[in-house]
Amino acid sequence: MCGIAGLIRKSTTVEKVEIEKMTDALEHRGPDGSGFYIKGNMGIGHRRLSIIDLEGGKQPLCNEDQTIWISFNGEIYNYQELRAILLQKGHLFKTNSDTEVIVHAYEEWGTECVTKLRGMFAFAIMDNNKNEVFIARDHFGIKPLVYAMSSEIFCFASELQALKRIKDIDWSISLVALDQYLQFQYIPAPNTIYNHAHKLPPAHYMRVKSDGTILEKKRYWKLEFREGSIKTEAEWSEGLSDVIRDSVKAHLVSDVPFGAFLSGGIDSSVIVGHMAQQMSQPVKTFSIGFKEEEYTELKYARMVSKKWQTEHHEEIVEPDALSILPQLVKHYGEPFGDSSAIPTWYVSRLAREHITMALTGDAADELFAGYKSYTNSWNKHISPVPEHLPNYKKGLYPFMNFLNSQKYAMRTASTNDWVRYIHYFNDDFRKQLWNKDISNSFSTNNRKFIEDIMEESKSYGHFQKAQTIDFNTYLPGDILTKVDVASMMHSLETRTPFLDIKVVEYAATIPQTYNIKKINGNWEGKLLLKKTLEPIFPNEFIYRSKMGFAVPVSDWFGALGSKQFEIKERILDSQNGFTDYFDRKALENVANGNHAGQKWLLLFLQEWLQQQ
Repeated sequence: MCGIAGLIRKSTTVEKVEIEKMTDALEHRGPDGSGFYIKGNMGIGHRRLSIIDLEGGKQPLCNEDQTIWISFNGEIYNYQELRAILLQKGHLFKTNSDTEVIVHAYEEWGTECVTKLRGMFAFAIMDNNKNEVFIARDHFGIKPLVYAMSSEIFCFASELQALKRIKDIDWSISLVALDQYLQFQYIPAPNTIYNHAHKLPPAHYMRVKSDGTILEKKRYWKLEFREGSIKTEAEWSEGLSDVIRDSVKAHLVSDVPFGAFLSGGIDSSVIVGHMAQQMSQPVKTFSIGFKEEEYTELKYARMVSKKWQTEHHEEIVEPDALSILPQLVKHYGEPFGDSSAIPTWYVSRLAREHITMALTGDAADELFAGYKSYTNSWNKHISPVPEHLPNYKKGLYPFMNFLNSQKYAMRTASTNDWVRYIHYFNDDFRKQLWNKDISNSFSTNNRKFIEDIMEESKSYGHFQKAQTIDFNTYLPGDILTKVDVASMMHSLETRTPFLDIKVVEYAATIPQTYNIKKINGNWEGKLLLKKTLEPIFPNEFIYRSKMGFAVPVSDWFGALGSKQFEIKERILDSQNGFTDYFDRKALENVANGNHAGQKWLLLFLQEWLQQQ
């Protein structure tokens, strides 16, 4: 895993010191080495964390005649297969790295090379033949890529803090993005907290001319649910195990020590099981727990560790989140309010003491309908068939709809329905929170990105609509961002076997009735994935209530929490920068209330404003 950066100047040459300043800000992403390549008014830089081809993978790396140069962050799991194809086509290689494969894939297939890659990636290719830079991000948004521009400059990097080393950009704060943060706890792509900086969305590439003009910005892939061939539940389950097994095998390619995050939940347990069955030595596993029993799954993690005889490590996290808050804020680079970044920071630190790369169980909930929001809020209150009807009438309802669609209407969920269940500060409260002199300067209806996804998914099943929204918003904007930043703060690479193109495309063909259904009067999600564990673990392990990687923020930050006095003092401090944006009385309502999630959002924002 690495950090990348680059700079294009319209009128002047790029100086070495400029690229070095950007890459120095990314040293934690690549402590094993650095490099740069500059030609005239274009330059790229790199920080390296060595995982594959420890000696031959130094970057930036070029082709034979030095006309194509690359700075690459990520791992390509099918690089050996692509290398063989490219060798047959006459390409010559000087290293065994996956990085060089991308260079020759670009030479052979141009911008379409991204469709050939199986892996996680963010890279920039400097093409001296065309006098342009080709920038791309992986299908799912596992690896980050941000860029900023002005009339004289275009720059890009793995993190905002690297871009901030460039002074020729207007770094004014976007009120729209700040409002989105308060609503969703993260800032969705393509926005960042700054007006003139942007995130390249997942599955997108850009071509940028040598004068900084964006020539093309294109989406090259999207998730599409479509039911596959008719199979039994057992056949679907067996097929799912096969594609996950294949993905885990591909993700185990490494020249450094590795292991896995093990929360004790279904997702990480599946990954650890497949690792244990494929490895000749014990899997190194890492878990985080809390003193508050209702928030810890350590006993389940121990069950998994015992079953697969892993080399297990665990740590109990105390409520000292405020002490690591400055570090979190610095590295996330913009307001980011998911409090599970706290245990992710700790488990990454624990793992890095023993390994350099870890597999995770992220993305299974989005792929297999595992979130409680699907089984509770989404289905109970927004079901196409009215939930209050007795079962026999529910069964007849689709037929009655066919006969008289107006009288027996099938409910269609709206964007407002979705936002109502996922917001932190709702529309009405945000209007009260903003200072009156600025509240009218922008629209608080900042959810068009969800409306667009709802429109794209209108032909999907009820649950697949929710999955599509999460897959395109919450997963890349929150979950993957959280894990990438928290792990890279400790120079730890994380890999996500569920987010393999083969797994994702298989999951998209599973009929939704195999993933989620009503059992004994209660809705149950992620059923097909759980079924793959039935031969291994008892039902009380598999079908227990979902916990998630949550932290006891209510106990830590609530009205009776141990840090309540300090939290209230921070939120209401007249020097914290809030007075420029927020109404004092509304802030007092939050500070004195018991909504711990809202308090954490404001604490993170307050620290971020102080660091500006």
